[in-house]
Amino acid sequence: MKQSILSRINSIFKSKKYESVPVNFLIVNFIFQKLFLLNVFAKFSVHYTSKVSGARNLRFNQNDKKILASFAASGGCYFSVFDGTTLEIGDGTLWSYGVGVHTANHDFFDRDVYIKKSIKIGKNCWIGQGAVITAGVVLGDNVTVGANSVVTKSFPDNVVIGGIPAKIIREL
Repeated sequence: MKQSILSRINSIFKSKKYESVPVNFLIVNFIFQKLFLLNVFAKFSVHYTSKVSGARNLRFNQNDKKILASFAASGGCYFSVFDGTTLEIGDGTLWSYGVGVHTANHDFFDRDVYIKKSIKIGKNCWIGQGAVITAGVVLGDNVTVGANSVVTKSFPDNVVIGGIPAKIIREL
């Protein structure tokens, strides 16, 4: 048992997937995931202050260094992926601290009812600090989401969006 834990830790630290993540983050994340069972169902390193709910419904390239680095290093994030929905993240996408992504919302009139819809985030996107992406959103490739934005609708490729609710600020 002891040997298997040590070999698992060693394999994580030697992995090229996490070469841009500080080793101290990986150690603390490992302790919280494996010993304290926080984000235990995630098969990748998750920052110890973040929460990934519904990890089995996440769809992304498990070898993408940028996505793995964002999960491991961006703290205070909350990914809530309900059963019956998926969160698809395109290659090269990364995000900052405090990002929230939720595939379900309460109904406007009956708060006991959830409206569930999948989310798709395109390739090479950047999601700024504190941004929230709500159920049903599809972001195109190369979309930049400004800090503290609330994304309630879908956007095409190559745009910068921001605000509450988010709107197109600039086309790239």
